[in-house]
Amino acid sequence: MSLKPTCKEVHRLTSEGMDRQLSLVERMRVRMHLLVCTACQNFTAQMQLVRRAMRELLPPADQD
Repeated sequence: MSLKPTCKEVHRLTSEGMDRQLSLVERMRVRMHLLVCTACQNFTAQMQLVRRAMRELLPPADQD
């Protein structure tokens, strides 16, 4: 594992971060990468948008 993550790794961590808590090291690596990579900034924003949209479209789990 290098200090500078690749875009592929940041995409993976962004996706995983939607389902689990990333470690402090993982979060810091992603944040550092996002400071310099607009493509990954866009990807992260799109993932967050999709997540919010899905929450609004789907009924809560306790309602059937």
